[in-house]
Amino acid sequence: MKKYIVFALLAALIILPAGCKKEEPAADPDPEQQQPGEQQTVLVEEEILLFYPDKGGNFLLPEFRKIIIKENAGSNEMVEIVLSELIKGTENEMLDSITPAHAKVLSFGLDGSAITIDFSEDFIVDRYSNREKLLQVYSVVNTLSELGIEEVSIFVDGEPVSDHYTSLETEMPYVRNDELIPSK
Repeated sequence: MKKYIVFALLAALIILPAGCKKEEPAADPDPEQQQPGEQQTVLVEEEILLFYPDKGGNFLLPEFRKIIIKENAGSNEMVEIVLSELIKGTENEMLDSITPAHAKVLSFGLDGSAITIDFSEDFIVDRYSNREKLLQVYSVVNTLSELGIEEVSIFVDGEPVSDHYTSLETEMPYVRNDELIPSK
C-alpha cells in the first residue's frame, strides 16, 4: 500500500505542475495585420502663406504660418485648412483680420486649378469700405493662389459675392491680384 501512496504522490508531483502552468498572453497582433487596408497616419509640419491687409488698408501682406497636416493630405484637405487658418485671423499686430471669425465655409468644390467657395452670410460686412471689401475678397483669392489655384469663385449663401459687394468691378472667377501686394 505504501508503494501506491508513493506512486500517487509522484504522479501528483509530475502532473500538477504541468496542469497549473500559466499560459503566456498572446502577443498583440501587428496593427497592420489588424487593419490591412489602413496605414498609420503620419503628421508633418508645413508652412503656408496667408494674405491679410495692412493696418492702413492699402495692401495685402503675407503672413507665414506653420500648420500640422497629414503627410499625404490631398488638395481638398489643404484648402480646408488654409481657409480655416485665414478665417481665424492674423497673428501679426501689423495686419488686420478682414474676414469675420464667425464666418463659415459652407462648401467648396475644387476642379483642377479652379475653386468655388460658398461662405455663410457672416462673410459679408456691410460697414466695410469699397477698398476693404476688395481686400477681403482678394485675401481669399491671393491666399488660395499660393496652393496653385488660379480661379476663385466666391458665393455667399449661394449668391455671388458681387451681389452683396456691388463695388467689386471684376467678374468671377477672380484671379490673383498682384497689384494689391506691394513690390519688394
